Amino acid sequence: MRSLRIGPLLVAVAVCVLFALFGTALIGEPLGNWYGALDKPWFLIPLWTFGIVGAIYYVLFATVLYRILVHVEDPRGRIASLILIIIVLFLNELWNFGFFGLESTLVGFLGIAVFLVPVTALVVALRNYERFSAALVAVYWIWVLYDLAWTFALWRLNS
Repeated sequence: MRSLRIGPLLVAVAVCVLFALFGTALIGEPLGNWYGALDKPWFLIPLWTFGIVGAIYYVLFATVLYRILVHVEDPRGRIASLILIIIVLFLNELWNFGFFGLESTLVGFLGIAVFLVPVTALVVALRNYERFSAALVAVYWIWVLYDLAWTFALWRLNS
């Protein structure tokens, strides 16, 4: 069993914390009345549960980032995986801005549709280099499919 490597762990946690702070800064004000006033599909989970999912997301991606830094030895595989994970983290924050910051259900739906592409690419890349991380991201990919469904329904109900 390999021991925990503090340097890569600190980098992985710091990157995810910085992206979370970046996303919070992009949105600015709290959600306010906009989201609460929207008509919602019957299968949409309550807003407070998204906070829990968000916390799990950052822990999951810090774990994947750490594992890429520690376990992916192929330089090309490591670079490709790192680029893809940074793209996914960045697009996640842009989605939050587009949906909540711009208060746009259409941007929310289209953003999730676009977001599926790099998440899928990350799963595929990790399958070649770090299968455990690929499985973690695959579980998240399933969540993103749910996001696609509810953002589509939210857009249709409120357009």
